[in-house]
Amino acid sequence: MNTEINKNIKKLIDKLGITPYEFSKQIGNKRADNVYNILKEKVEVSTTMINRIFKRYPEYKNLILNGEDEKLGVQFYDPDNLPKEKILIPIYDDISTIGGKLEKGYSANMQTSYSTPTEWIDPGDWFKGVTAAIRHYEESMTEYPKGCILALKEVQEWRLLLPGRNYVIETTEYRVTKKLQAVQYNEFISMRSTNEEKYEDGELIHPPFKIQWDLIGRIFEVLGYVVKTGSGTMVYTTNQK
Repeated sequence: MNTEINKNIKKLIDKLGITPYEFSKQIGNKRADNVYNILKEKVEVSTTMINRIFKRYPEYKNLILNGEDEKLGVQFYDPDNLPKEKILIPIYDDISTIGGKLEKGYSANMQTSYSTPTEWIDPGDWFKGVTAAIRHYEESMTEYPKGCILALKEVQEWRLLLPGRNYVIETTEYRVTKKLQAVQYNEFISMRSTNEEKYEDGELIHPPFKIQWDLIGRIFEVLGYVVKTGSGTMVYTTNQK
């Protein structure tokens, strides 16, 4: 049994300075027995329990998952508990993969609707014009670490798409992050990956592909990404001035 998350929950309770009983009440448990069993490492932490903790303490996701009390430098908010005084942007905590695999432990969300954000965040002064964010897990774009947050700006005028820039393309079936290779207006756009890893026979694992214009719902330019490092929170930008 993997008890790392059990230990991390104990870290969170100690940090909050409350009793396991108070913690249990705050996350919506009717009884505290399960929390005590988790702290004694008698049971594994269920997905339901983790989701309850995330909903009540979204700012401590990194502590629960990784045992590290260093935040990403952004504030997360549950969709049902949004502060009125802040200007927030949606974050979509899923991404589909084309021509690659996801890191073990993550799964692509293949729902047909991508209109509902997982959470909302306060981006602060990250990037000018940022309108949304997404957590990125796939491996076809070598410049983005797995699990980082991509800062996005929705493109309103598609005729201004620039080959060589990175975009998030949203269709009715998936959302994918790739580099724009070419544009054939009113027909299709060509996308490619920056990961040029090949199979033994020399074929690209992440080959270029085309998306028909009529299948595209929204397009976002990737302004950059936020990633947690060992020494602190750093912001890297891929936006060319």
